[in-house]
Amino acid sequence: MKIVLLGAAGFIGRAAAVQLARRDGVGELILVDYDIRDAKRLAKALSPKCRWAMADVGKPLELSRLLKGVDAVASAVGPSAEYEKAVLVSCATCGIPAVTIGEGTIAEEDRREIDGAFRIAGVPAVVGCGMMPGWTELLAGHFLPSSDRSAHPPPPSPGGRYLFFSPARFGGYTFLRGLAKGITGAAPVPAGAPAGSYFALPDGSRIGVPEGKAGNRLGRIVGTVGNLGAVGKEFSAALLLWTRGGMAEPAGTPVAVAGVASGDRFARVEDPRGILGAALLAETAVRLAARPHKATGLLPLPELIGREEAETIAKSAGALIVTG
Repeated sequence: MKIVLLGAAGFIGRAAAVQLARRDGVGELILVDYDIRDAKRLAKALSPKCRWAMADVGKPLELSRLLKGVDAVASAVGPSAEYEKAVLVSCATCGIPAVTIGEGTIAEEDRREIDGAFRIAGVPAVVGCGMMPGWTELLAGHFLPSSDRSAHPPPPSPGGRYLFFSPARFGGYTFLRGLAKGITGAAPVPAGAPAGSYFALPDGSRIGVPEGKAGNRLGRIVGTVGNLGAVGKEFSAALLLWTRGGMAEPAGTPVAVAGVASGDRFARVEDPRGILGAALLAETAVRLAARPHKATGLLPLPELIGREEAETIAKSAGALIVTG
């Protein structure tokens, strides 16, 4: 199969490229990034099956020229609010299955439009295949203990989802920029989550960092510089990136933890290497490229990836799923 990976030079993109290059079923992998030099270096370092290309994914014509003869597109491009819809619509127009990393919830109106485009094209797509959303959806769908005995218990509210991460080791500029623009204030620690400093996002979900310098600095930067309008938020994201190396953490702090909580019940996945979101993106892209099912439109991730399959992906990344 032939797969195009967008945003290949970013934090998640690089990890996903490694995952895809190792798959025997992937015969050709095209690494696409606006910085073609980084894409070229990565392709040469990974495998002879890798090619490289430059594209501005916000320009449909520029993106569509790369999609001829492709079996699936995996997008690690961010911020999703700026690029995700454009990427998905371009793929649907070309009749190519697509999967995106996502960084939040797509507006319902946009979701209906994207779903309709892929149904008309007769191909599937999956959005939100990172840590949150992505693993939080799998945890809620397959692992969250429930007191509801019905076959399909209601999912937890967005306020029950969280991502705990190491500022020194997880995410790139785009991820930190999203935090600087999105954090609305301090939030309590979710049930079953690692101890730390937590902050609320606009949809009610939470972001957490280790206790101590990381939490203090994040709160200070976002709460002061981040309040100075768009320029202040951009500067705060850059400041987080520049100073991340000096944020000491408690021993044993995982790179990332995604989790869901409902009351005192919880499920979380601990990612010690920071590659679990990329592993999910890569696995979903391979599944869509293989087209084992005839479903079209936007597919719910928990219907495509079952409990045992999620456990296998987590194990392959060295991650641990915990419930309680």
